[in-house]
Amino acid sequence: MRTPPPVEFRSAPGRAWRAALALLVGAAVAVPLAWALPYAADGRDGRLFEALGDPLAQAGLALGVAALACAASWQAGQRAARRERTLRWDGQDWVLAGDAAGRPDQPGDAALMLDLGPWMLVRFVPHARGAAAWLPLAAAGDPARWAALRGALWNGRAGRGEARPWR
Repeated sequence: MRTPPPVEFRSAPGRAWRAALALLVGAAVAVPLAWALPYAADGRDGRLFEALGDPLAQAGLALGVAALACAASWQAGQRAARRERTLRWDGQDWVLAGDAAGRPDQPGDAALMLDLGPWMLVRFVPHARGAAAWLPLAAAGDPARWAALRGALWNGRAGRGEARPWR
């Protein structure tokens, strides 16, 4: 069986990835609050909830939430630029290229965790001790190399074995 040809692909978390993460975090915060608020209201005299009925208080609360959302979005954009990583298949081994933060090239194993066609989630486990890196990859990042990357992830074998399951 032939090995897939060498390919290099840049992982840059896009807007859709950041929006999905923000939605998950928002749901993780909102669900327990929505569950707890009615129980908290039963044990109080109700002044807090009466204050939230005032349109001026609602506008102030909405403005504060909007300011926090804008600040979080700006900060996420700044961090996204630093998280760009390049995954490289040289025909025998997977390598996660170094980045602007000063991390060196790391040989390791890449495992396809989720394949949705134009979007994939790949877990890279370095051979040397270290934390696994999760790489969101989108066809829009480089449509010309997308088929070669998918072929390498589906058919390529790393030099030291396949990516290990969760420990």
